[in-house]
Amino acid sequence: MAIALTIDLGTTNLKVGLVNEDGEILNLRSVAVPVVTSTAGGAEHNPEELKKLILSLSKELLAGGIADEVKYIVSSTYQFGLMLLDEQKKPVTGLTLLTDIRSQRTFNAFLDTYSDVDLYALTGCPLMSPYLLARLFYFSTKEKEVLQKAKYFTDSKAFLFEWLTGEFATDLSTAAATQIYNIHQETWDNFLLSRIGLSATQFPEIKDGTNYLSSLKENLRQELGLKQGVKVLLGVYDGAALAVGLGALKPGVGIINVGTSAMLRVPGTIPAFDKSDNKRIQPYALNEHTFLNGGALNNAALPINWLRNSLFDVDIQDTNMLHIGTDAPLLCFPYLTSERDSKTGPYASGVFFGLRQYHSKTDMARSVLEGVAYSMRYLYDALKENNLQISELRMGGGGTQIKPWPQIFANVLGLPINIPSGEQVALVGSAMLAFVADGRYQDITILDEQMNKSNISIYPDEKVVPIHDQRYQFFKKVRETLAPLYKEHATLTL
Repeated sequence: MAIALTIDLGTTNLKVGLVNEDGEILNLRSVAVPVVTSTAGGAEHNPEELKKLILSLSKELLAGGIADEVKYIVSSTYQFGLMLLDEQKKPVTGLTLLTDIRSQRTFNAFLDTYSDVDLYALTGCPLMSPYLLARLFYFSTKEKEVLQKAKYFTDSKAFLFEWLTGEFATDLSTAAATQIYNIHQETWDNFLLSRIGLSATQFPEIKDGTNYLSSLKENLRQELGLKQGVKVLLGVYDGAALAVGLGALKPGVGIINVGTSAMLRVPGTIPAFDKSDNKRIQPYALNEHTFLNGGALNNAALPINWLRNSLFDVDIQDTNMLHIGTDAPLLCFPYLTSERDSKTGPYASGVFFGLRQYHSKTDMARSVLEGVAYSMRYLYDALKENNLQISELRMGGGGTQIKPWPQIFANVLGLPINIPSGEQVALVGSAMLAFVADGRYQDITILDEQMNKSNISIYPDEKVVPIHDQRYQFFKKVRETLAPLYKEHATLTL
């Protein structure tokens, strides 16, 4: 039986696993990835450190004779990663993360520069600062000397694939979240790049990550002790890999991924755009035939981790996290790194609303968990308003390990949520893609039926659904009232 060595490069953690054709994770290693913050507002991964970590974890997994059975290597990676490379494709910078906020400093100037262009219509990406176009604009205005050293530009997916195979290529699902990928022409947009003096030739070739296979570099094959003939699948971004692992590429199946960030998406055969000016929906291409239409949150586990690390520790597994109470609710707008809609998103920051002296740290933590769920409801409303129907929700990601959280999501959305009994669904999803790409299975649907038999179902608590609905309506009103104030607040700098 063939085995896939799967790599999941996340913002916070790196995971490497061995997955067989039955979708079983035979072995797994995980490590936190250090974040470099040497520049004010910067947040990057060191590419050389990533390579060392991947090799170290892989060697641990392959010890004991199983290396001979590995036929594939495939990765899932985070979106919004940008790394500048010199003429020899050596790093000039690290890989930026979602939490890198430097491009917020130049966002107003960025909007002015592209004011005559409908970026959303061209790329499916709303106006927000973490996209690569806004980050490149930052370098072109604030760190010109760094940009002048750069000849090429890569992302997290292309970085790993080039290291593993020598080919400078990225996948559709990663390119779709850059704001420089023209969703209609299915290529890098030279017109957008030319405004900052760049061209499409400086970026990776775009391939279908669900079926593009290449050969592993010989030096890496020998270092890992693998047999000849190991194939490397380009793969997709982490949220898409999770969707595959959840078996959620069917009409009407909504995908919720809750990790450092979060998403709510539903598959479709054509890209969907938000009819509202708020542009809450992003149509990310998974491959040539499937789009993951929906929205995402920059802030999910990120604000709860911030609360516990920077303010106080609190037991987030406490069943009191589900407590409703009779007083006016404490609301949290957990937007530490802005958000992804066009009105509130680019300037949003964190707010606790209704804070009283009797509120405890448990109340504050609960409000963060609820605030993320209310923000997800905001995206769910956008899907319904644009006739993107969801008949079933499947949920994955590290956030499912916070036991009260799936129940909070079910109560706020008013829908049952199915959670796979196994963990590390993105690793399984990546392996599934490799097995299908090389013809071991006809399509992913067969694997879905085989691997997703035992789900845990979380049902809404009908007693609290109307309470959360009322609170969400108020949450939405405050959120939209804050939108212009967020923008004004961003101007109060020296």
